[in-house]
Amino acid sequence: MIRFILGVIAGSVAVWIWRDEMRDYAERRTRFLRSRAADQLRTAQQMTESALDTAKERISSGLEKGQEVIRPSEEKVHVVR
Repeated sequence: MIRFILGVIAGSVAVWIWRDEMRDYAERRTRFLRSRAADQLRTAQQMTESALDTAKERISSGLEKGQEVIRPSEEKVHVVR
């Protein structure tokens, strides 16, 4: 247990001493991956927007056709008295 605690302390001290160097290293090494992830998010956004636009058009078209089907015709309606 004491070795574990000493390891935690040693690791904490190392991170505290070299934190800036470690952050810079991680940023340099992950720049390409972060750029690719951002590009993939942009692509997903464009695809989703396209799918939503298509769905909106189909829904609107279906509702308009439904209105045409159930709307009474403009012919004269004979009223029975």
